[in-house]
Amino acid sequence: MYKSRYKCISLIMSLVLVITSFSFGMTAQADNTSELNSKREKIQDEIDDAQSQLDKLSAEKSKTEEYLSTLRSKINLLQDKIDNLENDKSALQAEIDAIQNKINETKTEINNVQNEIDKKQAEFDESYEDYCQRLRAMYVSGSASTLEVLLTCSDMSAMLTRSQMIKSVSEQDSQTLDNLMKKMEEIESKKQELEIKINELNEDNANLESDKKILQDRIDEIDVSKSELDKEAEKCNELMRELSSQSTEYMELIETDREKLQEVENEIRAAAARASSGGGSIGGSYGSGSGVLGYPTDSRSISAGYPYYSSGGYHGGIDFPVSTGSNVYAAASGTVILVKYLNYSYGYHVMIDHGDGLSTLYAHNSQILVSVGQQVSAGQVIALSGSTGNSTGPHCHFEVRVNGNQVNPFNYL
Repeated sequence: MYKSRYKCISLIMSLVLVITSFSFGMTAQADNTSELNSKREKIQDEIDDAQSQLDKLSAEKSKTEEYLSTLRSKINLLQDKIDNLENDKSALQAEIDAIQNKINETKTEINNVQNEIDKKQAEFDESYEDYCQRLRAMYVSGSASTLEVLLTCSDMSAMLTRSQMIKSVSEQDSQTLDNLMKKMEEIESKKQELEIKINELNEDNANLESDKKILQDRIDEIDVSKSELDKEAEKCNELMRELSSQSTEYMELIETDREKLQEVENEIRAAAARASSGGGSIGGSYGSGSGVLGYPTDSRSISAGYPYYSSGGYHGGIDFPVSTGSNVYAAASGTVILVKYLNYSYGYHVMIDHGDGLSTLYAHNSQILVSVGQQVSAGQVIALSGSTGNSTGPHCHFEVRVNGNQVNPFNYL
């Protein structure tokens, strides 16, 4: 009995934990969604402010660095909005998956309960039929009363024997009736349990449909935001080309596909990590002092510094404006660890490992003259400059990285 009670209590506690966990998960999900919505509203307000400033500058026909900077800010905000929507979309999808799993579990439970009901109903029908047949047989046979059975006994011994038999039959009938009533109660209890689970299923299905509609709204909003982002990015790129033609500052065009850009960055970091794990290719300690690297071009003129363009956009290196086909030199001895030919981002770019976690990257080349694994010496021509990838004009984009992270090249030249 105690074991039975213990199992029952354990089962109840388990159910409470499951329900509590699910409720907590849904509450946490709701809080997360609320935070995302609040943040998205704030981002939208900032986008509207940026657009108001753009409208004002546009009315003044002032396509200047200020306009470009404001446009860049709006583009960054649009990307933040898309990221927010993507996070909300992921959260909604997770909630939908959780509800769908709960629906599947509830359907299984409904089937199990229905099978139990069918089994208990079959047992009840069988017992009930046996009991009814007994009653009908007693009625048809015209069974004598208990008193008549006892008075017709020939002696006391027979009377006691018959009395015991009558008591046994009476107890059997009573037990049968009790069992029938118990089975009826069990069936009714299971039917109530079934009804509760069906109601849960209907509620979960309603929540599922509601979340699916919200998810579709998020997908539609992402598509609209991406379309606006692409339009503004193209506008920004056209303006950068226009401003670049009026100056020596050649900028990287905006790429709206962050996944592609992240893949490029991941590949660069992976190449640096592999080189570091291999112990480095060149001896010595570079530290963070100046003068350990040579200039990558014959030109010492720098059109864009680290870490920002004049318009305020992030710039991970420094740019040397040179004509297409100019020599690009290795800033120090080392091993070529990455060579890529892209029509976006860095375009044709080379990465050299100099040991001790120090590496240099040369981007937007028109030609690459070295290959991965090749040993190069300081001052060796490794590429010819150009304007491949997201570039508004011919230049050498030069980066210095420590353990894969961009650092200020001026600390090393």
